[in-house]
Amino acid sequence: MNLMAMQIEENRRKVKMTILRREGGVWHDIEVSRLVNGLVTEVSQHPQHPEYLVIFGHYTKEQALKAHGGGFAFTATQITGVHNAELPFIPGFV
Repeated sequence: MNLMAMQIEENRRKVKMTILRREGGVWHDIEVSRLVNGLVTEVSQHPQHPEYLVIFGHYTKEQALKAHGGGFAFTATQITGVHNAELPFIPGFV
């Protein structure tokens, strides 16, 4: 494996993400926009997992709620690495 590939794999192991989950629900474009702009980050979605948003970086539920503007219930889980079992899909920003 070359140095660039090794660095990419290292970055994938260390990337910090926050998973937002709205059980049985979906995320609307305006909500995603508020989160991206409020947290100044990237968000990834997957059509087979509409109840999940994966946010680049570690954020608390309180930070996400503030950026979101309150409203609908969701959970927030901080994880590290793309090989984490809690990650429902590999986000596009990785």
